[in-house]
Amino acid sequence: MIAILRWFLGWSEFSLEGSENNFLTNFKDRVWMVRKEGKLTTARCMTKDFKFLENSSLDFGCFMLKTKDSGFLNFLKRYKFRFGLFVGLLVFILTILISSFFVWDVEVVGNALVTDEQIFKICDENGLHFGGFIFKINERDIEHKIKEKYPQISWISLNRIAGKYIIEISESKKKPNIVDWHGPCDVISQFDGEILYVEAYSGMPLVDVGDSVQKGQILVTGVQTVEGLDNVIYSHSEAKILAKVKRYNEISIKKNSLIEQTTGLQKQDKYIILFGLKIPLKLNKKSNNLIKSDETFKYLEFLSLRFPILVDTITYDVCEKVNLKEDVRNIRRILANKQKKWEEKELMGNIILNREYKFYEVADEVKLKACVTVEQRVDEKAPINLEMEDYVKNKKNGE
Repeated sequence: MIAILRWFLGWSEFSLEGSENNFLTNFKDRVWMVRKEGKLTTARCMTKDFKFLENSSLDFGCFMLKTKDSGFLNFLKRYKFRFGLFVGLLVFILTILISSFFVWDVEVVGNALVTDEQIFKICDENGLHFGGFIFKINERDIEHKIKEKYPQISWISLNRIAGKYIIEISESKKKPNIVDWHGPCDVISQFDGEILYVEAYSGMPLVDVGDSVQKGQILVTGVQTVEGLDNVIYSHSEAKILAKVKRYNEISIKKNSLIEQTTGLQKQDKYIILFGLKIPLKLNKKSNNLIKSDETFKYLEFLSLRFPILVDTITYDVCEKVNLKEDVRNIRRILANKQKKWEEKELMGNIILNREYKFYEVADEVKLKACVTVEQRVDEKAPINLEMEDYVKNKKNGE
């Protein structure tokens, strides 16, 4: 405790020359850590007592010479005239305080059909961007505008953690037909296929596992008749039905097309984002043969301290223009890559059971016809169609 108090109030180290024994004996309660090395004697005292001890030492025939000041108060005295240091410290504290009122990072998760850039565009138009003032951001309004612009988004939530916004998104495969979900309706098939699984929550199922179905066929009916009576009940139908479905796609490329092809090389540009301003770390000449492939944002860190400054790293793929020149093998590879992107977009969330690719050369182009067999949900709610109901029932009864 005494050592802590001495450090806070400040202490001085000094050397003694002359007859120091009487001096040290008289002031032993104010002096500590006395050391003798040959003719040189050193000791310590409180800084506030040094002037008094220095004047008293002359009466005892010795001379005091200060060699070092230490402690917290001495540190403050040492820098009391360095206004730049205090101004810099004040600016640093104010910067951290003010930065908590701004957006430093925006991240989108859960999206596949809608790109990050599409979401960021709407956010930018409504004040949600790097450096945006948090208190001017209307989160509910942004959520409504994004859902209105992109109906394939079924659910969205904006969550803020300090200066970071996380936009969580859940997408539907396609925009559903608008029907009264709580009123009478049928469940029909969205595709041709073979039924693999049937689970009817309400309504009467008209198909079993192993049945072949066609697009638009009624799978679960909401029309039921009461036995012995002529009454007909219209009810709400709901089910989960999986089927084995064949999905087709056809793409083509001209044999002498001029395309941009990646070289396998990458290039990075780094920026510092401060209060919404994007400052490049180095000046690079913009090139037209670069395609953006990735972008990451990280806080600036130094000695395990995180500063409210973002480092934006953009990665580009270096491309070159290639004339295919009847290079059928390269054309097939490009077509296969395009088909893969189509599957990632159109068949997202489905189990792929089999792929069949067939390449054709027709005149001056190469075509790819793909047949992908997938396991997917085929149930879709639709308004009750009485003519289709009668047709299905008669067919099921063998009439």
